[in-house]
Amino acid sequence: MLENQAPEPFPGHDPGAFTPMPCKTVASWPVGHFAENLAVAADGVVLVSLHSHRRIDRYDPASGEVSAPAMLPAPVAGLALDSNGTLWVTGGELGKAPGLIWRIDGNKQAELWTTIADAVFLNGATLHPDGRRLLVAESITGRILAIDMQTPGATTWVADDRLKPVSEGVPGANGVKFFNGQIHVSVTSSNQLLRASVGSDGACGHLETWADNLRADDFAFDSEGAAYIATHPANSVLRLGADGSRATLAGPDAGAVGSTAAAFGRAPGDTLALYVTTNGGLWSPYKGAPQPARLLRLEVGVAGTSLLPD
Repeated sequence: MLENQAPEPFPGHDPGAFTPMPCKTVASWPVGHFAENLAVAADGVVLVSLHSHRRIDRYDPASGEVSAPAMLPAPVAGLALDSNGTLWVTGGELGKAPGLIWRIDGNKQAELWTTIADAVFLNGATLHPDGRRLLVAESITGRILAIDMQTPGATTWVADDRLKPVSEGVPGANGVKFFNGQIHVSVTSSNQLLRASVGSDGACGHLETWADNLRADDFAFDSEGAAYIATHPANSVLRLGADGSRATLAGPDAGAVGSTAAAFGRAPGDTLALYVTTNGGLWSPYKGAPQPARLLRLEVGVAGTSLLPD
């Protein structure tokens, strides 16, 4: 288990109190690997997208083994599982159209589901509450796209200038999750989290600021309404309480360098654990040198909420 010390200050980011939680590295990849996102299957297996290597790896918490069950023809980013256990994957060449959506059913090869001609940076994904669409953040053009999961195709679910990046080279809309009747979106470039209610017709309501002065990549919710946020260049994992309180749970000395996404365990004995992917500071090296990419496991003492529609 790595030592857990407070991270260094990051411009525009309020880390709250440093309240370290037990944290260990359960899997790692050599320097140069970019672990981008993760999803946890019903059997507790953790699926990790390796953007840098066009691959999805599989970590089994029961055995501790890592395997590579899926190779893809382009870089991969966001992951989401539907109620049938089908894995939905976003990706494409970074900064270049088109955006790509794949589906992986069981242990089969990835199937290209749809191509989005005007998407240049598809990122985080989550299920729409209707269970028939996948919502995907487009990090450059300021949109959340809706992907039809029954008949291949995509539409713009919401477009808003606040979802666009405000600085070059930093994503706008990044992580996206549905929780408690609302869609939540991290806008990395502006250090904001936005949210909106989802109407009875399935449409997106008015976007409002949920939190600011917070550098956020992707995130996960617990059953009490707190969000656990991977802060990427702030090299930490932060808990944002339902009451707005903040606490940093892990820093660079615990392995959280370049943290990218978070998800709760689902296997028996694993439900109070939070898994976090990192890229080892590949794009923003910590103290001048990138580290191995990691899958971290934090003991947070509370269960996650389901990502599946009710």
